[in-house]
Amino acid sequence: MRNFLLILSGIAFLLNISGAVKGQIVYSPLVDSLIQQSDHQSILLLTRQLAGDTTVQLGDETITILSRHFNNPFNKRAAEFIVQKFEEYGYEPEVQKFNNGRGENIIATKTGTLYPEKEFIICGHYDNMPSGNKAPGADDNASGTVAVLEAARLLSGFDFDYTLRFAAWDEEEIGLVGSYFYAQRAASEQQQIIGVLNLDMIAWDSNNDFRYSIATNALSQPFTNDFIATTELYQSQLSHAFHYTTASDHASFWQYNYPAILAIEDNDDFNAYYHTPQDDIDILNMEYYVSLVRASIANIAAQAWDQRFYFEHEPILSGNSTEAREAILCVSGSHPVDTSIHNPRCYYTTDGITFNYTEPQYISGDTIRFLLPGQSFGSTINYYFAVQDENASIIGTLPYGGKGINPPGTVAPSSFFSYQIDHVFQLQPCSSGTPVAINDQQSAIDNIVIDQAGTIIDLNVNLTITHSRTNDLRLMLMGPDGSGCLLSNRNGGAGENYINTTFDDQATTRIEEGSAPFTGRFAPESALDIFN
Repeated sequence: MRNFLLILSGIAFLLNISGAVKGQIVYSPLVDSLIQQSDHQSILLLTRQLAGDTTVQLGDETITILSRHFNNPFNKRAAEFIVQKFEEYGYEPEVQKFNNGRGENIIATKTGTLYPEKEFIICGHYDNMPSGNKAPGADDNASGTVAVLEAARLLSGFDFDYTLRFAAWDEEEIGLVGSYFYAQRAASEQQQIIGVLNLDMIAWDSNNDFRYSIATNALSQPFTNDFIATTELYQSQLSHAFHYTTASDHASFWQYNYPAILAIEDNDDFNAYYHTPQDDIDILNMEYYVSLVRASIANIAAQAWDQRFYFEHEPILSGNSTEAREAILCVSGSHPVDTSIHNPRCYYTTDGITFNYTEPQYISGDTIRFLLPGQSFGSTINYYFAVQDENASIIGTLPYGGKGINPPGTVAPSSFFSYQIDHVFQLQPCSSGTPVAINDQQSAIDNIVIDQAGTIIDLNVNLTITHSRTNDLRLMLMGPDGSGCLLSNRNGGAGENYINTTFDDQATTRIEEGSAPFTGRFAPESALDIFN
């Protein structure tokens, strides 16, 4: 007999596997090649120009931008420089004045061809600190402004489904004034802003760990998930942590219920020269800086092109049959799947090294059926799916993260679906003690008894919890030997409830990336295979 403790209210506990519909940003060779054109040289030059490390040519004048403090005359010259760069890239920028003309937001727009009324914004503030004669602000925030300029440069020659805005805000340092002015006007005009990527201080990494922080809220979680996904696809050397803050321009958009996130250097490795004259070119980690610029451009391009597939698959169950197994994939998206030249594939391996593949046995609408060959008793089979669009512009895999095109999926993702051929049976033990009340400042504990002997090869947890603030909840599963798995720790912001939520190590979305109410399959914060 094995006793499992679900700590903090398990309204239902099941050992089961369920499917999931996952709309995921997928890999594009074009985007990958584009972002490589934003390199050390182009990024450093723009940063030097904005930070006063070299001269700039404004009309007939050659000047050095010694400061971008809102009260310094050179801040106006910085605005002129940004306008000039946008014009060089082929835009007709808007200069949005506020505070009786003292503040100037600079905005370049590329109007979408399919959804011109819906827009994504990539932005950063260009004003800086401190006051005085010298304020380079290389990291804070020439770095974010440069990312915006580089995005505008590289994407200028393309058409996009959605409208793109490239925005440089003024007077962030004195209270997010410029971005608030824009967000307020956008709300009053009922602009449909579907995502704001705010970049602030993205060039400092003193310990060279390539970690950055994300500030987000419940409304912005899907947009956050897409930023994390594109970063993993295109700049996998970067890792992230979450740090909640309202001290940058994304917060202006939160006030008007627009999805917005902040990407910023690691809060645990913060710029030691913040708001000092020493925030200069010499302190920047250029390799890290280039990586974050490229990740940001990749994200905003993928969003505006709607480079997304929606996948659904019920994983194959383990069992004792050595016969062939059917794997069913449902896939859809705005980019039609190629089912004639480079067909979808299901890759599989029995040794964990060499992958074979099978093509569809049957296709009907969005449903694709594969037949995986039978295997001998005792085998473990890992598998994944790969599809590309008819134009060979994007390729997606399930699980997420694979690449390779013409044919799709020749570069495997880092995780797979898996089943075993062995003496396997399914158990779905349910709690007999629910519902369990959740009292403030106390642990709610439910005991689930498993009276069947054997070895666990796959453990999933399904639960429903009714609670008005999921970020007050910490969910753990404890085994009979005292080992424990952290399912979810204060996730979901101010949202409510876990509704038919399945924790599954094979899920393609981590619980930290989800939003309340949590419904569907999520990977827990620590792995359930600790109980295997």
